[in-house]
Amino acid sequence: MIAATLFSLLLAAVPIHGAAVSDIQKRTALTDCLTAASVPQNLPGSADFTQAIKPFNLRIPFTPIAVAVPTTVAQVQAAVACGGTNNATISPKSGGHSYASHGLGGENGHFMIDMKMFNSVTVDATTGIASVGPGGRLGNIASSLFSQGQRAFSHGTCPGVGVGGHVVGGGYGYSSHTKGLASDNLVEATVVLANTSVVTASTTQNPDLFWAIRGAGGGGFGIITNYKFQTFAAPSANTVFSYTIFGWNAAKGSQVHKALQDYASSTSMPAEMNLRLFITSSSLQLEGLYYGTPAQFNAAIAPFSSAIGGASWTTQTMGWLDSLHNYAYMSLQQSTTDYDIHETFFSKSLMTVQLTQATFDAFWQYAANTAKGVSRDWYLIIDAHGGPTSAISKVGPDDTSYAHRNATLKYEFYDRVDSGSYPAGGQSFLNGWVASAVTAMAGTTLGMYINYADTSLTADYAHTHYWLDHYPRLQQIKKALDPEQRISNPQAVVPAA
Repeated sequence: MIAATLFSLLLAAVPIHGAAVSDIQKRTALTDCLTAASVPQNLPGSADFTQAIKPFNLRIPFTPIAVAVPTTVAQVQAAVACGGTNNATISPKSGGHSYASHGLGGENGHFMIDMKMFNSVTVDATTGIASVGPGGRLGNIASSLFSQGQRAFSHGTCPGVGVGGHVVGGGYGYSSHTKGLASDNLVEATVVLANTSVVTASTTQNPDLFWAIRGAGGGGFGIITNYKFQTFAAPSANTVFSYTIFGWNAAKGSQVHKALQDYASSTSMPAEMNLRLFITSSSLQLEGLYYGTPAQFNAAIAPFSSAIGGASWTTQTMGWLDSLHNYAYMSLQQSTTDYDIHETFFSKSLMTVQLTQATFDAFWQYAANTAKGVSRDWYLIIDAHGGPTSAISKVGPDDTSYAHRNATLKYEFYDRVDSGSYPAGGQSFLNGWVASAVTAMAGTTLGMYINYADTSLTADYAHTHYWLDHYPRLQQIKKALDPEQRISNPQAVVPAA
């Protein structure tokens, strides 16, 4: 452990436990501390404060007690020190896309440290290693990497998502079957710990911390101020493909779902194939990205096409940035300081290995009988995640804290309203859909994906389904690094007793 800094000495000198103080007193003390330490902040009541705390998910707004906006590592240290001396629970925010508003704290009264000013992207031309700030947004990062020698790394599709939270939950995207998760491309991180010390996390330095932040970094192990990713040469041959089935019924949905599981579980699906099933009330759309030519794609997809009764695929060859933009549904270039995109929704997830035929049938009976009757703007995405040819599954099951290496499919259930408030009791729709699979697979624990954080889960249920049997080790690491839970949210890792 690095020797105590001036800030950690400050923490030791002032107890963080004591008589409760009012929110106003705590806020005043925090803002005064930040001012004295020359840490930039958005003051409560200001327009900047109002904008900073506006959640991506408008269904669950929370109000932090204070908002720091540091521009240097020293200022992050000072902010953490101020949080400790004033007994404030700290929540770091990168892009603010947490489905549970964890960047705001996930509940009222947290001290938010907004990392949006840490957004630089620099590629080492010799090693291909990119140094990336956690406040950078995925679209901006992709564009910057490509401009610096046509480099890339594996990440998600939404250009507005902040890389900070995306990576530490795993970081799945259209390159993942070929190149692994975003966290699998991470080679090093700089982290400010709860005691304010600054450490490097890698396979050789603080390896337990490095293990934890690659899949469970949102569990409150520290505040990351810099990432280093091993990039790869952006593929020049990218085949974007799609096939749509309109007017589906339960039998057709079950057939396509099982065929996707079988294809991903076989060696017939090449590593270059990145495939998902996008489900709405009116259609089943199969779509994705293949790193190769259309002719190679047609040969590679043939076993799957045959299993679903034949398919006439639409294909188009695109350059790297165009292929990213195709599934971004908005410009890759996003504002880092005035980002103002929001939705009102509830979301859930699943990670499944091998579903039984009875589970497929129950799942799609619910889809046909219940989901089709819900008029809100819902969708379900099922990704071909793992399997024998997937780069994700080739990483050892215990090599990182990401606990779903053996999951064949990954699911994002998303139920939103286009205007107004989300309805009271609306969560029962997706809860019931997930329950149809969980009940049919009684005796098997179906995992869940922290990057689709589910507000309906209890903390204990979230812990054991996000991180499965890795959770006890995460608790021990949390105990070593942050035993008093200074950095936390309602679903964060709890230190071991």
